[in-house]
Amino acid sequence: MANLYGLKKFDLNLLVIFECIYQHLSISRAAETLFITPSAVSQSLQRLRTQLNDPLFIRSGKGITPTKTSVNLHYLLEKNLSQLEKTISMANPANFKKRFVIYSPQLFITPDASQFIHALYQSGNMQVEHHDLQLTSGSVESLLSQRKADLILSLSPCKSAETLCQPFREAEMVLVCGQHHPRADELNDRQAIMRESFAAYLSSEVGIKNFHAHMKKSLPERMIAFRSDSLIAIVNMINQTDLIGFVPKALFNHPLFNLKLIPLPVPAPSIMIYMIYHQTQINTPIFSSLIDKIIQPQPQINNS
Repeated sequence: MANLYGLKKFDLNLLVIFECIYQHLSISRAAETLFITPSAVSQSLQRLRTQLNDPLFIRSGKGITPTKTSVNLHYLLEKNLSQLEKTISMANPANFKKRFVIYSPQLFITPDASQFIHALYQSGNMQVEHHDLQLTSGSVESLLSQRKADLILSLSPCKSAETLCQPFREAEMVLVCGQHHPRADELNDRQAIMRESFAAYLSSEVGIKNFHAHMKKSLPERMIAFRSDSLIAIVNMINQTDLIGFVPKALFNHPLFNLKLIPLPVPAPSIMIYMIYHQTQINTPIFSSLIDKIIQPQPQINNS
């Protein structure tokens, strides 16, 4: 780690002037390059000579020639000054790769999700970072207020003076089993379904709790044999065992998961996904552009 106190006592501009003198071997040309007077260059060189206790340059005919200390100093400075220049250039906000952080539930697996992410990274120099909302210890309000998240997609509406919340999409839920379930062809009525064991998605989100409460009334005697807060684990268990369970329809439609639809007498309720963001985000050009591209006009949740 650099000794910042030591650097504070040293005028780093002297090194820039030194390097320019070294490259031109002329005080007047160094002055022209740096757009300062030859007198200012000479004064800076004298200060550096005093600090390093070395003449640095000596007269040689009509010009000047570097001392051994000067050659060594140039050797060390050349790469470091070049790296410093690159660092300063990279620090320009226009050169930063913008990071857009999204928190969402695993349930957010829909064609809209792909469209959503695609619109983000097409915005130019954008890096999208996604986190599982269920795995974070912070609340929606704290994630947004502490600027840890740019956008949160949640299964629960959020009412806060600092946040804006609006319905985003509905996730249609369907009952499925694995393609090789031994009784797949028999699961065509309520009685047959009730004889099966279920895998259930475990979540503290209001949307999931409401869904389970509804299904408890619709299928009151169903036996839940496996619960997990991982949607992938749920799908894997359904694929590898005789368990059945509810998953988003978009996930069922994906060929990767190889699931079989179980018809229901009454369709399962959909789960609403809410879009939540800090009210200051709406003034950000990238964010407002994203809203215009992706978000269809939806009523906002009243935070009052």
